[in-house]
Amino acid sequence: MNPQKTGLLSLYFGIFLMSLTGLFAKSIPLDATSITQLRSTVAIVALFIYCMLRGSSLRLKSFKEAAGIYGLGIFMAIHWVTYFHAMQVSTVAIGMLSLFSYPVITVLLEPLFQKKLPARADLIAGALSFTGVVILTMDDSTGLGGAALTGAAWGIFSALIFSVRNILQKYTYPDVPSGTLMFHQVVATAVILIPFVDFGSVASLELDKWALIVALGVLCSSMAHTLLALSLKRLPAKSVAQISCLQPVLGALLAWFVLKETIAPQVLGGGALILAVAAWESYKQSYRPRAVS
Repeated sequence: MNPQKTGLLSLYFGIFLMSLTGLFAKSIPLDATSITQLRSTVAIVALFIYCMLRGSSLRLKSFKEAAGIYGLGIFMAIHWVTYFHAMQVSTVAIGMLSLFSYPVITVLLEPLFQKKLPARADLIAGALSFTGVVILTMDDSTGLGGAALTGAAWGIFSALIFSVRNILQKYTYPDVPSGTLMFHQVVATAVILIPFVDFGSVASLELDKWALIVALGVLCSSMAHTLLALSLKRLPAKSVAQISCLQPVLGALLAWFVLKETIAPQVLGGGALILAVAAWESYKQSYRPRAVS
């Protein structure tokens, strides 16, 4: 299997796991920072076991490399906290969907690292993905102000941080194994957030809520983001971003299946547009292989 197809398979599975995040966001009675710290702590254990089983070294080559990767961990911490906060102050749909302004941001930023202008086709694909996200969020009952606007603003800020982190990771550390990259980043996230944890609320958590945190840490943190890191080594960041727009579509379907939420017509319309862009990007990467710098 060629690198592009391996990258696509990793990305699809990672997207599915990340789409489960919305099911956890309002099921765990903690603030966004506490949830992020706990999920990171669980992810440390899961990634350590993963790396040991694969025989991957966790050692970094130099202090400069360690400082850079731990810096990416701080970006990831900010992304996770703001993403969860967006869902908690508004709705899961608004938080998740506003995050997916990040493909457009990635399309605009990635060419700067390649010292060229964005391609017209990429700009069109990014705009179509963003249009699909906008259609998904159209809901007369939500309106444009108050909690909806606050949640969307936090989601877009999270998207900016996520885009910058992904691009920096791809172009700065292409030779560091994916599991090693994620291990050190979740260590950074867990450590810097310790002072902000609501330990009183954590101590009173029931057993079933702890099970959700463990699932969030293992599935949606360690596994999902390791697969994402692997896909970034084999695919352009812009393609990963645009195909990742499948996540809110899967999130809506999971909410319908698990939580019995109704799928509105605009979700079907926006989802169809996003699926079309993702299918086109998948086709380009599968059948038009090219060298990825």
